[in-house]
Formats: sequence, structure tokens, C-alpha cells
Amino acid sequence: MNHRYIQYGLILLLLQSSAVLSQNQSDVLITEAKQQQAKLIDQFGLSKNQWWLDQCHQLIAEMSLFEFKDCIIIDADFPNAYSLAHGSLILTKGLMKNLNNSDQLAHVMAHEHAHLTMNHHQQAMQMVKNPPTFFTKSRLKKFYRQIEQQADIQSDEVLMAHGKDPKQIHHYLLRLENSMDEASNDHEKIQARIQRRDLPKEVIDVQWQQQQPGD
Repeated sequence: MNHRYIQYGLILLLLQSSAVLSQNQSDVLITEAKQQQAKLIDQFGLSKNQWWLDQCHQLIAEMSLFEFKDCIIIDADFPNAYSLAHGSLILTKGLMKNLNNSDQLAHVMAHEHAHLTMNHHQQAMQMVKNPPTFFTKSRLKKFYRQIEQQADIQSDEVLMAHGKDPKQIHHYLLRLENSMDEASNDHEKIQARIQRRDLPKEVIDVQWQQQQPGD
């Protein structure tokens, strides 16, 4: 898969929760999550942009996203976000450079947090380990589409509860859509998530603009 076109959302290999698993299974998942984090950092390195990191930690506290124990920004050019079983939220430089205000980052983070609080990780793992009878590719796609929609709905609610604009994220998604190959699966996924009508003007925060060069 071309990393340039990966969107933030549920990544099964990285998003594994252990609430309904045996202790042994939980230990394995935590170990694998730590290994995934180490692999990402080893492959891409860490961003040196402290301002971005400060924004992430500030939003964790402000919106009570306490399933996240840490925020890590890796020096990867593709836009994506991951949450890991041991509590790390990983954001890429490519995502941060495509944001124009803190409400957009808040939505990405709340979306990732929703996957944890709504037990989507357990559901996805059980779906793969014990698939229903006659489990087709279309049913799997529908399952993932549903949990992405659920995470978007909950993140909208979290943003509104904290006085933030949940519609700002759609400007980011529109930019992402425009950068994709129209025939790609990721293009289809993004299209399904974008609200195109009644969008407010995108807020261009001067501080965010100053940080766009990144490292």
C-alpha cells in the first residue's frame, strides 16, 4: 500500500485492546504494541517539532482523552494516526503538516480515542479470529465502515462538548481526498466520510501555519 494515501483510523495490526482477553493474550498484545511502536520509531525516527507535541499533550488533557498515556510524533511523510494497546498515540509528520488548526487535530485524536473507548479493537480482533459463517469481503468492508462512522460520531460529540468545531476536519479530509488516486480504496473510504455541504470557512491558524515546515 502506498503510505502517501493512508488515512487515520482503525489499523488492526496496531490497534489491539485487551479488556476482554485472557491475561496471557493481553500480555502478548501489549508486547506486540510496544514492538510496533519501536518499529515505527526505528523506521522513521521522531519529529523534533516540540510545538506539535505540546499541542497533542494539551488536547489530551483538555478533552480528557485519558486512554492515551503518551503522544509520539514520528518523522514520516504520509498522513496517519495510530493508537496502541499500551496507551501511546502516534501521529505522523505528514498528518501534522496537513492540519491548519487545533480543532482538526482534536478531531483526529478524539477519533482514535473513540476506537479505544468503544472497544472497536476487540471487535476487529474477534472478527478476524472467529469470523461469522459466510463472512465475505463485502461484510468485512461494511464492518470497518461502521466502526469508522461510529468513531467519527463520537469524536464530533467530544469536540462539541469542549466548544470545538467538529466540521473543521472535513477541510483536511478534502485535501487528503484531492491528493489520492481516485481508483484507490483509500479514496473511496475518504469520500464516504466527508461532509461537503454547509461547511464553515476553514480556520487558518497563524501559529499552525508557522509550524508547517516542521523539522
